Amino acid sequence: MTGTPPPDPLQISGLVKTYGDRRVLDDVGLTIHPGEITALLGPNGAGKTTLISCLLGFLTPDEGSVRLWGEPSAGLSAGTRARIGFVPQTLTGFTWFRVRELMAYLAAYRERPGDPEDKVWEDWAALDPSARVRALSGGERQRLAIVLALRFMPDLVVLDEPVASLDPQARHDFMHLLPDYARRRGASVLISSHIISDLENISDRVVIMRHGRIRLDMREADIMATVRSLSAPPPTAWGLEILGGDTAGPVWVRGWRDGLDDSARAHGLDVGTPEIERLFLALSR
Repeated sequence: MTGTPPPDPLQISGLVKTYGDRRVLDDVGLTIHPGEITALLGPNGAGKTTLISCLLGFLTPDEGSVRLWGEPSAGLSAGTRARIGFVPQTLTGFTWFRVRELMAYLAAYRERPGDPEDKVWEDWAALDPSARVRALSGGERQRLAIVLALRFMPDLVVLDEPVASLDPQARHDFMHLLPDYARRRGASVLISSHIISDLENISDRVVIMRHGRIRLDMREADIMATVRSLSAPPPTAWGLEILGGDTAGPVWVRGWRDGLDDSARAHGLDVGTPEIERLFLALSR
């Protein structure tokens, strides 16, 4: 007799958030599975930060539900909160602390102190422990925010534009360390960024938002296998889903399968293999 499987780290259903007459989130549903790295993409104003704020309990949605490991986001237990690491776009507050003082202060509120022998994030950040937070540059503050989120070994890591202010070397190293951390810990990651080339290299799954709705939610392997760009719309008899693009081409389709390459050549259609950045731009128009 098998037991009930544990709930997924994140389950969002029917999420709606409005500001005045504007629907910032419009019936959003999303589930993140254990050990999965999910890239959250979308143009400015797509609703990404609002979605993250709702899942962390910073905002209350007008409709729908957000559950983390089965608990509603508005009433998480201390144990569940300790399993979450969050990196905001910008670290604000705590400016009077020294770096070492802030780490010690926040550690006192964590049920998970982290592994004192695991200094990978502190080594990567290379911050002066005696420096005051207010004296740090923008990139140094962002490195500090990442250390504060990850040094306590969270099982769910939520990152909202975490690398925008990092220099190229720090960003490159971070994008290698993050998937390594996820593999070692079996942690789930939800990361929003405008630097799509970074996310394309590390993500298991791609979620694209536009105007408060999810336009695409697919595993990257499935995108590579079943999504194509065509120089013109395909015959309806092929049974493909049109994802986006211009009717004059290129058109992005889902549901590609063996045998259609020959059919496309016979119809004079050029077939392109998927590139996440081009697909993102097509669905963001």
